[in-house]
Amino acid sequence: MNSSINRRELIFKALAGLLGGAIGWIPVEIVNHGHSLTQAESAWLVYGNLIVMAILAGTIGALISASDDQSFTITDAMKRRALWSFVICFLLSLPATYFSNRAFSAILAAGGWAGNHQGSIFYLIMARIVGWTLMGMMLGIGVGLATGSIRNALKGAAGGWVGGFAGGIVFDPIGMLSSSGMLSRFIGFSAVGFAIGLFIGLAHELTKAAWLVVEAGRLKGRQFRIDGPTVTIGRAEENAIGLFGDPGVQPRHATLERKGDVYVIRNLAVQAGTLVNGGRIETATLADGDQIKIGNYELRFHERVQTRDGHSLSAAAPRPSMAPRPTPAAPPSSVAPAAPVSAVEAYLESATGERIWLAASGRLSIGRALDNDLVISDASVSRHHAAIEANGAGYRVIDLGSQNGSFVNGQRISEAPLTNGAAIRFGDAAYVFHG
Repeated sequence: MNSSINRRELIFKALAGLLGGAIGWIPVEIVNHGHSLTQAESAWLVYGNLIVMAILAGTIGALISASDDQSFTITDAMKRRALWSFVICFLLSLPATYFSNRAFSAILAAGGWAGNHQGSIFYLIMARIVGWTLMGMMLGIGVGLATGSIRNALKGAAGGWVGGFAGGIVFDPIGMLSSSGMLSRFIGFSAVGFAIGLFIGLAHELTKAAWLVVEAGRLKGRQFRIDGPTVTIGRAEENAIGLFGDPGVQPRHATLERKGDVYVIRNLAVQAGTLVNGGRIETATLADGDQIKIGNYELRFHERVQTRDGHSLSAAAPRPSMAPRPTPAAPPSSVAPAAPVSAVEAYLESATGERIWLAASGRLSIGRALDNDLVISDASVSRHHAAIEANGAGYRVIDLGSQNGSFVNGQRISEAPLTNGAAIRFGDAAYVFHG
């Protein structure tokens, strides 16, 4: 199986579906106990079946939705999601059960099933497959809609269709192998729930566009699918990506947004910050394989990249990322990389070794706001902190009324010329001027 598949999620969803089928079997068995297919159905039995099958569907759907957290911890968010899924699946089940029962009865009649007369077993199995396929598709739609995503509803429908089909195939053979109708229904409903949960999870996994893998932190090994145009990351329960148990993670720490075919991470934490590939960011475009650090959590971003022939690849060669990638300082014996042809031999070097090349003329704006030429994501840096101006005479740094000041060689300045090797500090952000 592809290494991008989250096996933990598949196991949780399959077992949740199995448990839902086992629990939902109880009301179904109460209504149907002692009744056979060759007996005429009373109005009470018809309506009773609609209700108990809706309860069965709601229970399977609720537990599959609850398993999204891949955890045995019961949270308020999990309870809300499970309740919402139960209601949706219950309501969708009523028309689905009605029409599947009509199809079931028509196929049985075509196979010779009638009052006090058993017909073709083949037609019985076909009728069961049709009925459970419709039921599985409905369950998948309900589980998908519970997430608030039409796309997830389509994925769920595909997974539920396959799961219902598989469950329908095994239902009657299981019944034939057991000597008790009660046991066969119990095993059959459990198998149907298991198959639906497994294939709904598999449909989500095979069609996911992007995901995060926790490489360090309390939830190490956990995967999070990135569904929808925007997902939030943080310590609070309502976040789609919940990083619990770390005081360094803010309740709402960052967001991930899908913009066209790229994903952008945006920092929301003023003091704690968000790091991408070792550098603090306000916003950064992510590429497959980028590392994100939030508090003590380290996460790896992955996306399924479309190739030119339309195929998708997980763990494809990373595309160029707009996220900062610190360049280590060159060792004394090595030659520093040459400046771009369009630049002069002047640059700022950060504490991490990153170089910001300076043009021969013009103005470089510096600050925390995103409209600056040099964006420094540090709480000590003002939104529009300083500027470096270049002219024929050299370079000057100008403070723009920042709160925490600009410093050259340890002295706070309002304006000062820059010489080779000058130590510059904007708030707490340190640089060295070379030129």
